[in-house]
Amino acid sequence: MFSSVLLIVLQLCSLQLMVLTKPTCPVKGSVVQSAHHLLRDVGVPFPVHCVQYNVNISFPDSAFPASAAKHSECRQALCVVYKFLNGTGKVFAEHDLPVGEGGLNWDEKKLDDFQNLQDRLLTEGECLSNVDSSEVFSSYFSNVTAILQQQDSATCGWMVVRRDMLWVLKSALQKYHRCFIW
Repeated sequence: MFSSVLLIVLQLCSLQLMVLTKPTCPVKGSVVQSAHHLLRDVGVPFPVHCVQYNVNISFPDSAFPASAAKHSECRQALCVVYKFLNGTGKVFAEHDLPVGEGGLNWDEKKLDDFQNLQDRLLTEGECLSNVDSSEVFSSYFSNVTAILQQQDSATCGWMVVRRDMLWVLKSALQKYHRCFIW
């Protein structure tokens, strides 16, 4: 009898532990992965003439938690993805992509598909929006916006946004794989 009660208590404790370790705001890893692939395939790799912006602007990897060992670290990693998607969504809404000679030659269909997935992830991850915004995000997007507003560097600014978005999505998928719903 005692062993049966002990077994039931242990099962209840393990169920509670499983519930606590799952993300409370589920983000679908397959959708994040599809968004990454679309953005990767939207255009050419980072051009040589934009290399100077590699040094001046890059999203800091310190925005992500050190590990994904705890529930709070998973939530923080998912928040980084959400806030970066949200920030780039605002950048897309507020700034035109440079086209024509010297502009971006991005595949419009893939970019549109990416933005649809971006909107979907923002809608599904809305429960992450109530977390305080970090100074990292406002500083980064201020720097990017400054480049986008300059006619001669706008193309490179968009390449920086794309490069960093790819890095954020890839880092999240690799380092925090278990934080996503698959």
